[in-house]
Amino acid sequence: MIKKNLPLLLFLIISLVYSQEQDCNCIDELDTMSKLIKNSKSYKTQIKKEARESDFNVWKEEIKREIANDSLSKFFCVGYLQKYISFIEDKHNQVYFIPDNITENVPTYSKEIDTTLKSTDQVSGIYYAGSDKVLVQKENDTIWYGITLKSDSKEWTKGKIRLRIEKTANNNFEIFEYFQNGLLFYQKNIEILNGRIHSTFWNKDNNYFFNKNFEDNFTYKSINSSFDYVGIKTLRRTSSLIKEAATFYENNLEKLTRENLIIDLRNNGGGSINQLKPLIKSLKRNKTIRKIYVLINFKTGSSAELATLALKEDKRTIIAGENSRGMVAYGYGNNSFSAKTNCLKYNVVLSTKRSGKYGRYENIGIKPNFELDNKSDWIDQIVKEEIAK
Repeated sequence: MIKKNLPLLLFLIISLVYSQEQDCNCIDELDTMSKLIKNSKSYKTQIKKEARESDFNVWKEEIKREIANDSLSKFFCVGYLQKYISFIEDKHNQVYFIPDNITENVPTYSKEIDTTLKSTDQVSGIYYAGSDKVLVQKENDTIWYGITLKSDSKEWTKGKIRLRIEKTANNNFEIFEYFQNGLLFYQKNIEILNGRIHSTFWNKDNNYFFNKNFEDNFTYKSINSSFDYVGIKTLRRTSSLIKEAATFYENNLEKLTRENLIIDLRNNGGGSINQLKPLIKSLKRNKTIRKIYVLINFKTGSSAELATLALKEDKRTIIAGENSRGMVAYGYGNNSFSAKTNCLKYNVVLSTKRSGKYGRYENIGIKPNFELDNKSDWIDQIVKEEIAK
């Protein structure tokens, strides 16, 4: 009897699973996220403690309307969840999903792609990010799409949408950006200025002077007779990196004898400030150095920002570059809260620790004393600025 009914049973199971997948929708996932976010430290301090539940619910309804009115919402769903939790000023609260198949999980632009159209606004035009090239084309009065023209990734074929930029009611810009690995990332209050979409790599000139690709985790070099340079790629506190850092400091701290020092923290996403403490301690004793330049960019975050602020306490320090990432007020402590959404199985990671005195930097970042542009090498700009004085 069981054998006779086995095909029917399998059919019913498959049908049930398929039905559940079909029933997955972004608004349901938003409801799940609204429950999960209550586990974050920042929800408890910014929403619960300040009695802002009503405001947060109003924001949720606004996100629901946006989802319902977006014909591509199934592709941008995780971005809408990120937008929802961005109401809370805490960049350590994250929801993300990296698809196995980019082709199926990323939308394709359905209209004609015309690269001959001349830009009539500050947003439209052709942008580059490394080997990738997109056409940012205006869709309506408030929305632009960044459409793939070229990529060294076979999955990012011509016509695939990499960016969705929207002008908000208060005339700011927000962006949904697909990274090359398929991860979708939402940012609010972005600037589009001087041919660059700020807090991204996308720019019209195909220049990346704000970027730094470190070959080693720790780098020392003498730039010239007046400048020493220390580059620190990461502050991750693993046993191997702790040993590597100790060896680096032992071999190089005594070499810092020139009157100017550049400490490069570009693209440093953080880890533990303890990885930088030997350098900070040594600098306090070093009276030879007259100026300490700390280089930061939009990817300098978390403990690398805390390290920047610690270095800033030295009166010789000049912060140079562009605003850092702005994720310093909260953290994961010894353990973050982690979960998955019910249906689409998005990954959720939430803060469990608060550092209240750094709240003014959250989402805004550390503003440099000396802003650097994207027209020439950042180290050259600092050296020339110092020579010109």
